[in-house]
Amino acid sequence: MPGLLALAGAWAAALLGTLLLCRLWHSGAAKAPRTAALTAIVLAGAAAALMAVASTAERLAAGVGTGVSRLQMWRDALQLWTEAAWLGHGGDTWRNMFRAIQSSPYVGGEVHNGLLDLALDTGMIGILLVAGWFLLTLRSIFHFAPQLFPSVLVFGLHGAMDFDWSFTVFWMLFIWLGAWATALKTETEGVQRSGVTVKYTPIRSKSGSKLRSKSRSRFLFLRSLSIHTRLLYVPMWRSFFHILQRVTARLIRVSTVMIILFWIGGTFWLTFRYAIAEVQYRQAMSEPDGTPAQKVHLMAAFQSNPNRPDIVISLARSLPGREAESLLLYSLSHSPMHPQIYIELGRLAAQFGEGQQAGEYFEQAIALNRYDGIGQSTALYWMEQAARREWKAGYRDRAQQTAAAGVQMYERYQLLAEEVEAGNVRNDRRFVLEEHAPGYGENLRRLASAFSPPFTQELTKQSP
Repeated sequence: MPGLLALAGAWAAALLGTLLLCRLWHSGAAKAPRTAALTAIVLAGAAAALMAVASTAERLAAGVGTGVSRLQMWRDALQLWTEAAWLGHGGDTWRNMFRAIQSSPYVGGEVHNGLLDLALDTGMIGILLVAGWFLLTLRSIFHFAPQLFPSVLVFGLHGAMDFDWSFTVFWMLFIWLGAWATALKTETEGVQRSGVTVKYTPIRSKSGSKLRSKSRSRFLFLRSLSIHTRLLYVPMWRSFFHILQRVTARLIRVSTVMIILFWIGGTFWLTFRYAIAEVQYRQAMSEPDGTPAQKVHLMAAFQSNPNRPDIVISLARSLPGREAESLLLYSLSHSPMHPQIYIELGRLAAQFGEGQQAGEYFEQAIALNRYDGIGQSTALYWMEQAARREWKAGYRDRAQQTAAAGVQMYERYQLLAEEVEAGNVRNDRRFVLEEHAPGYGENLRRLASAFSPPFTQELTKQSP
């Protein structure tokens, strides 16, 4: 109820501010744009403050609500940003890396803060460039279109607190406000130019008018001759500079057109290929597993979009072991931060009886996504299978080492699940100790022991 009252008050303040500003504008305040702009700032600030009260109270009332969850995201994002503060990590940093650095099992494909997202991608250099653009836009609005300040401030302050500058439409609307201010500036300058009057002094036809006419003609002739004479002695470097300036301007125009065409064409081409990949992948998933038709559709989907991990993993499962391994390793060059590829590589290594290699792949997958309970349980199962294969092949020491590594994975998994359960943190990902994980841990302890029979009925559980 308090949030609704604050929100209603915010809208009332915004409406009152708009009415008062219109009144000031039509009553002559247009002659003093700075006064109108300051009035707009005060009214818009009051409206934005009331909106902030409503939204903040609603988000923080539950204790583990959206506000607290976002604070955790921002703290993790700031820690990630410090690792590459000036140049950033590159595009889509948060979406690709948040699972590896998150401090609690929240779901957050978006960092919910556009400026922080920009800092992660481009570093301080990108932030400084955007800040300069913002200042120039606000300066243009303040000087040439102060009537737009209520929209800028209410929208901007509310966006910094609610939308967090994370939606593309926000940036588009800010650009639109800046373009509107520039258009008003151009319109004002055009009106001023059209209002300039030029006074002409007529020549009176009285006595002596012929003499004055001849004198004026002689003066104009001598002036024209002087100008042409000076032009003959214009230095060559000025002519060259003028030609260079014209060529540069034309090159800029041509380059701009080419960049736009390349951007539009490249976007259309990639979108078309990705659409084909999606269609082929859906057709493959509708076919029975392991059939030639499914493999054909998966190959077509992979050729259209080799960067999608789900397509790569599905295709790898339809190939022989070593071919599948080569395909997955190739895919790591496109998706080095995708944990599921490492899990798939660990599964293949376990099937080959290479326990140490499987453990390395699983450790990398867990480091990239440690709050994935199903992934951790899957890693434990395949570590057990790898140890069994090594023991059957006669490599008893290797089997014990593989099992010991699996026991360490299980203990870390168990401790993390207990911390999440006891910490009363937001668990959007439903991270718990999976049902079969304790059994996998116990079996791995038996395999790691040199005095226990390794092959009992409890070791035949299916993969999760």
